[in-house]
Amino acid sequence: MNFDLGQIAQVLDHVPYPIGKSHLVQFAQQQGTNEQIMGMLEHLPDKTFNSSQEVKDALGGFGSLGNLGGFKF
Repeated sequence: MNFDLGQIAQVLDHVPYPIGKSHLVQFAQQQGTNEQIMGMLEHLPDKTFNSSQEVKDALGGFGSLGNLGGFKF
């Protein structure tokens, strides 16, 4: 899978927290985030995230979605 971890971190670091999943996905889309990252964000649990670290931790649990779980942000 070809995605840019730097882009994920850059988008998440500019999100206005706290933010719900649907607003997070919308924000990322408005920032021009690529389709693969959008797909990962759409698989996040439907909850409110209070920091970029919470989102990164949730994404890190998706080892089956491109082995992201092995990466550190």
